[in-house]
Amino acid sequence: MFRFIHTGDLHLDSPFAGIGGAVTEAVAEALRTSTLRAWHNIVSLALEEQVDFFLVAGDAFESAARTLPGQVAFRDGLKRLSDAGIPSFVVTGNHDHEGGYIPAVEWPELAYRFSPARVEARPVMRGGREIARIYGQGYRQQFVRDNLAAKFRREPDAPFAIGLLHTQVGSTATGDYAPCTMTDLRNAGMDYWALGHVHKHGVLSAAKPVVVYCGNPQGRDPGEVEPRGCYLVTVGDDGSITPEFRVVDEVRWQLLDVSVGDLAGEEAIARAVAAAVDEARTRADRSVVARVRLTGSGPAHTLLARANAVGGVWDVARTTLGEGSPFAFIESVHDATRPEFNRAERAAADDFVGSVLRFTDELRAKVQAGPEEDVTTVDPALDALIRELWASNRGAPYLRNRRLSKADVLDVLDRAEAMVVGSLVVEG
Repeated sequence: MFRFIHTGDLHLDSPFAGIGGAVTEAVAEALRTSTLRAWHNIVSLALEEQVDFFLVAGDAFESAARTLPGQVAFRDGLKRLSDAGIPSFVVTGNHDHEGGYIPAVEWPELAYRFSPARVEARPVMRGGREIARIYGQGYRQQFVRDNLAAKFRREPDAPFAIGLLHTQVGSTATGDYAPCTMTDLRNAGMDYWALGHVHKHGVLSAAKPVVVYCGNPQGRDPGEVEPRGCYLVTVGDDGSITPEFRVVDEVRWQLLDVSVGDLAGEEAIARAVAAAVDEARTRADRSVVARVRLTGSGPAHTLLARANAVGGVWDVARTTLGEGSPFAFIESVHDATRPEFNRAERAAADDFVGSVLRFTDELRAKVQAGPEEDVTTVDPALDALIRELWASNRGAPYLRNRRLSKADVLDVLDRAEAMVVGSLVVEG
């Protein structure tokens, strides 16, 4: 039996994206160092579990122009492993490709970085015996349109074969990030594929070859809300493969709907918001950054429609929560309440309000069924609108360094519907 850690998409030195409002110095520091602390947690997990080796599936850094502190932090983690006799194997990805600036640091003895020139094979030895063979290839530049997975081939004498690659897996082998298909992965003859690139962790195939996306260990924007971590993989003497997801994130995004329709008074709404965020912190058992959406229909809708009402709720809720460790920071509060009306009945009506509701329902369904990335492409009008925002001098600064996720687009749709329909119902 042997065990290994499969991680990747560390994005060291990456900023938290989408943070609005005043951030305290303590919260700002926690967010700034969250990726580094998540990396420390992964290495500590490997040492505690006494794994036999350690895999990094690309994008260890946010940028190909790596910072010296980030490079040193990554190296120091690998050195902790090396000093404990645990070899590590690293491939680069589209963010940290070999074409960027790499500060010169001393590489640990037992750490190996695969070349971008070709697929290489490296043995993992234990007690003078090879227990596994790692096959890997990195990125020479940001965009790799070649199907790298198709070049992987298991050698006949490999005791256990692992493919280590930063790639996008799809039904057709087209795209910018070493695209491949599940057929390509099966044809390579690997026992386990340790993949990076997709930030949502998951097992694509549970039977040989076992195919796993490790996901990123620290969520960095509102679209990355689930627990984040890495995989601890156990290979039994009978050849069985068991990937176990382990949570290592330091700060977690939370998207919270707080129903306030029946509450009377802004202070009651603020208390409800603070209570919901505090409960989310307790459930997560770590620091949280919350984006809150106020929902429901009733008296609260009229209260929140007043100028500065939502801002007042936000301020009082943050004051109620105070500062703590772990912290609970409310990034924003949005009003999605509606005047009291029967939505299903109005959506079926043959009038302008009904057409608006049916349009948003149709667009919402497209987004929910669409891909995690490039979600705006599910509808030509939505895609054209976003492209126009990116191209505008006024919109581009707010979108810079933002990746529009499903959560972003759905949130905008909900808020737009509430604003438009609320105005129509009240005024019409």
